[in-house]
Amino acid sequence: MTLTGPPAAPKPGSSAPADVARDLYAMFFTLNQRVSRDLFQMLGDMGLSITQFKLLHFLARAPDEAGTSVKMLGEQFSLSLAAASRAVDGLHQRGYVSREECPSDRRSKRVALTPAGAEALREVHATNVSLLAGFTATLSDDQRRALADAIAPLLALLDVEPSMEGPSR
Repeated sequence: MTLTGPPAAPKPGSSAPADVARDLYAMFFTLNQRVSRDLFQMLGDMGLSITQFKLLHFLARAPDEAGTSVKMLGEQFSLSLAAASRAVDGLHQRGYVSREECPSDRRSKRVALTPAGAEALREVHATNVSLLAGFTATLSDDQRRALADAIAPLLALLDVEPSMEGPSR
């Protein structure tokens, strides 16, 4: 057996849009697999479906302090009015959202995030950040610095401010 030297250093990735997209997808997919099992377990322990989790996120960023209609939530997430209503009912039963009649249309219900709902989101995000911190702890200082330097302009471009409540836009 003849050795020809150390293995070649990984080649820098191509900057072609499709290649960057492929690499970004591979990274997201792999990190998501490492975190999603714990996320799904946590959501199950909290009695939340993925749809309800999405609704909480949406309500946390809703511009209207008075709340959002159940109908609009359904439209936003391609849910029937009945499915949106069931999801909101579960959130309301857990105290994560308030639900009130719309003053201008008594047939319509307005839904808003409660402090308990905001705390539930913070808890889920803190757990996810902790799980990802386990991955970043395996990186060298130089790798973490390079990753931080790469992420910062992307967050600015996407107008995202990271927080324990989740990304904001």
